[in-house]
Amino acid sequence: MSAPISFLIVNLIGGTAVLGGYLICLYMFPDQRETLWGAVQGGWRSVFAVSMLIAAAGYLAFLYVILFKSNPVEFSSRFLDTKHAISIICMIFLISAATWMPATITYLKTSNSIWWIIGVTSLWITVISLFAATTVVMAFPLAIPSAFYRILAISGISYITFHCLVFDAIIWYPDFIYR
Repeated sequence: MSAPISFLIVNLIGGTAVLGGYLICLYMFPDQRETLWGAVQGGWRSVFAVSMLIAAAGYLAFLYVILFKSNPVEFSSRFLDTKHAISIICMIFLISAATWMPATITYLKTSNSIWWIIGVTSLWITVISLFAATTVVMAFPLAIPSAFYRILAISGISYITFHCLVFDAIIWYPDFIYR
């Protein structure tokens, strides 16, 4: 299978799992919507929401560049000796991102600490995989020949990495525990 096709399939399935999981969880467990915010209150919620939208737009920009303006084969190296390196990294990101909400809601419903561990671990795997994607895009400039599109991809993937690290793993996680 070609690298662009595998990247597209990973993102179609993974993106559907992330967004579908969020929609299903929020629909099926409306009593948990408020609790999922943790201690994030007032104006901070607006900041979080705007950042989520910018992060989603950043990932879509990254997705566009990888699909239409790059040569994914160029993302391989001795460490990542496959033309599917960026697809594998994004698959890990999307699986971990799809895990967070169901695990957190299950924890809220059952108080079983294993679900809390799974939820928090998924946050950190999300951050690490996004950091890896950012690093790969930056480390292989020949994969995206156009400077404009390289900057667009790096900016997009960097912002979602920033959002997941700062807003989700650093701010939300401790606020949620100590709410």
